[in-house]
Amino acid sequence: MKNFSISMITIVKYQPRFNFAGLLKQKDLGDEKLYFTKEDEKIMSKLMKKIQESNENQIDGDENEQKIPKEELQKIFSKYRVTYNEALLKEILMWRKNN
Repeated sequence: MKNFSISMITIVKYQPRFNFAGLLKQKDLGDEKLYFTKEDEKIMSKLMKKIQESNENQIDGDENEQKIPKEELQKIFSKYRVTYNEALLKEILMWRKNN
């Protein structure tokens, strides 16, 4: 048999002097993070607007509900000559509402 000599060829992998792939990957990750941060800000601002509107509507509703009992309380306080302020009225109405 004849000896076959198989020569091993080594392939030299080209390595660039500057590695731009890592920088591009970091830039892509940064751009992605920036995009989702902006989207989250938009969603959160819409949510905050809804919360503020619901709070305003709730406050308006509470004032309408408390107007009649507030007048009644003022009549009772004046009948018994009790000195009061708005904070006391609100506190009593909240206590009544919770009970």
